Amino acid sequence: MQRPQKLPLMTFLVIMTIGIGYVQQMAPSPILSVLSEYYQLAGQDALLNLSVSITFPMSIVACLAGGILESRLGIRKLYLGTQFFLTAGVLLNFWSPTYPLFLLARGIYSIGFGLAIPFIGSAIMNWYTGRARDTMNTLNGMFPFIGTVISFALMLPLSNLLGSWKVAMGIWGVVLLALMIVWLVCIRAADIPQSAVVELPERGIYRNLWRRKNIKLLCLVFIMDFFCYSYMVVVLPTLIAEGGGMDPSVANLCAALAFPLIGLVGSILGGAVMSKTGRRKPILIVGQILKFVGVTVLISTVSFSVPLALVGTAIYGIGNGMWMPVLYTMCMELKDMTPSRSGAAFALFNATAFLSGFVSPTIGGWLTTFLTGIAPVTDAVAAHAFGLKWSLFLFGFVNLVSFIIGFFLDETRPGGADS
Repeated sequence: MQRPQKLPLMTFLVIMTIGIGYVQQMAPSPILSVLSEYYQLAGQDALLNLSVSITFPMSIVACLAGGILESRLGIRKLYLGTQFFLTAGVLLNFWSPTYPLFLLARGIYSIGFGLAIPFIGSAIMNWYTGRARDTMNTLNGMFPFIGTVISFALMLPLSNLLGSWKVAMGIWGVVLLALMIVWLVCIRAADIPQSAVVELPERGIYRNLWRRKNIKLLCLVFIMDFFCYSYMVVVLPTLIAEGGGMDPSVANLCAALAFPLIGLVGSILGGAVMSKTGRRKPILIVGQILKFVGVTVLISTVSFSVPLALVGTAIYGIGNGMWMPVLYTMCMELKDMTPSRSGAAFALFNATAFLSGFVSPTIGGWLTTFLTGIAPVTDAVAAHAFGLKWSLFLFGFVNLVSFIIGFFLDETRPGGADS
């Protein structure tokens, strides 16, 4: 494999673009109360949660299509498509007078987000080898946590500082536009090795992948993971604020520190153990049981001890982070994997997970509304916290399902599994 001539610049541009994409994925979560007031959605949790989950349907279509387009258009053009739709969707946040138009902007952004997934899978396998590839897979597993940390920590303060939540969300589009211009001006097709630009299109690429046992099982684990993760990210700041009686800004910061920031530590830990030991499967299994334990501690303590609840959240974050590098590395180590197949596998994993992530906040919203109505308290805020807490507890049990699935995986190691 020939190393791209401008790999440091390419790596920087890719990290920044995809990092901002992940910032935007959960950006509405810490400002749900602001959005609820602006669009008059009080008491409509399922509809309000759609501000996050609406991104998943188009991301599913885009990432599956991108897995096919990568071998036809080339990796450079796929990345340009990623940049264009991300930039357009985020910039539209500057103008979104009605909730349907806001959701439309989120949908356009999500096309770019979906295209980014097969792109990064192919790019990592094309451009990096050895420990550099492990490092990039670890970083790829860290992106959701990095994005969520920044969203939780900055979105509400930025809204207050800039005087508008629209500006706080839309300003990221200006940065994306600058990154796209730099890529167009500085990175030409000739800067990317021919093997990374042209690969013979493969018919039935997803059929090829789905015949592999490990691919199916990893998809199932990711479905279970994202079902809980997507709902937890949406409701966690509100749960800490209402359940713990905290100011929303402080609750956002606590949520950022305890979950996605600790999730970063988990990703680094999982990547380091994976690289040092060459083992993948045990890391994935341990991560699933830690997530269940973390959710249980969180909901058991949030009503009387926020510090203990944050400990539970941190345990969940470590478990959620440590298995992500394993997911992306295992698929690359299966027999007869190519860069295009790797990108398509990334697309398949995320498409199935996004479908799960799309329905979970809506199901959680309905469940929260039902549980709020039967809460054994009269105070409205306390009743809503009750609904959030116990709906999240029920969601936590899907992590036990993925824990069991993990035992049926084959250990890979470099070139170590055929299925």
